[in-house]
Amino acid sequence: MRKKDQLRFAVIGCGIAGTCHMQAISELQEAKLISIACTTKDKAIKLGEKYKCDYYTNYLDMLKRDDIDIVSVAVPHWLHSKIGINIAKAGKHIIIEKPIDISLNKAYSLIKAAHEAKVKLCVISQSRFADDIILAKQSIENGKIGKINFAGAYVKLYRSQEYYDSNPWRGKIKLSGGGALINQSIHYIDLLRYLTGSIEEVFGYTTTRSHENIEVEDEAGVVIKFVNGAIGIIEASTGDYPGFEQRIDLYGDEGSIVIRNDKIVEWKLKNHEPNPSIIEETSEGISSPNMTDVSLYKKQIQDMIEAVRNNKEPFVNGEEGIKSLEIVLAIYKSSRFHKPVKLPLKMSSKFNF
Repeated sequence: MRKKDQLRFAVIGCGIAGTCHMQAISELQEAKLISIACTTKDKAIKLGEKYKCDYYTNYLDMLKRDDIDIVSVAVPHWLHSKIGINIAKAGKHIIIEKPIDISLNKAYSLIKAAHEAKVKLCVISQSRFADDIILAKQSIENGKIGKINFAGAYVKLYRSQEYYDSNPWRGKIKLSGGGALINQSIHYIDLLRYLTGSIEEVFGYTTTRSHENIEVEDEAGVVIKFVNGAIGIIEASTGDYPGFEQRIDLYGDEGSIVIRNDKIVEWKLKNHEPNPSIIEETSEGISSPNMTDVSLYKKQIQDMIEAVRNNKEPFVNGEEGIKSLEIVLAIYKSSRFHKPVKLPLKMSSKFNF
């Protein structure tokens, strides 16, 4: 039975991300999952039974309901803005999986639709809600590591050929927008910018080395110049066996912080101040796309609940989601034309993102 003060949720998409959304919503006291939509009827029935909610095979039919407050979208990338705009037109608040879209034009159209409909738009970037990420952000803002000289993001994962074969859209450029960068690495690219500052310029190389019959990159290397003068790198992969911990390195003239899988594992300050967080061991290999902790999803969804209730912007709104997309698209442009690309990107008909 729904509690009186619960917000009512629906989820579109029944894949790995969609089921994470369902589980997270079901564990929140202030949320009630009342409906899901999935084009695969058997999956829809099974998940509807598991979460004791209604199910649809056509999400547009679900959006006709007037008892849904917030809709989570976890579908193939190219559908994000299209579905999000329909949700906005239905007058419901939107949680959208990363990336916000694969096109800047479409992403801006989604943001415009949400503003015009006066609904909230949240883009999933759950790692921002990890305790150690919050601590790192506060420490940097308080000057504890001084001036950042170098920062790097390393997302060296392993995905089998079956990963792409089982869901062919993942390997199609027009459907996914790309590979290791836009799909697997965008969370840590977002964190890198969030912790270090805005990026001025990127120079990247992308290639496909470990998988067959895919159009997207499974390896990428990027050199970065930040607005504040720091330099950095991004390494992204889905072909490096057995897969390794996602990592961010932050090196300053007063100290350094190393983060692995959202946990601070190195904290070295010139003044010898001890690390106030608890350094924990993390797992060795990251080879499975199913290894997702819903606790951070719960924190971000709770933030969205508070945004709706208090009529404020969610912490990671549409404008924040565009920033990480823009970085990835700039890297793709750099790789394509073999030259540095400055940010922000200019909207141009000559290069359709």
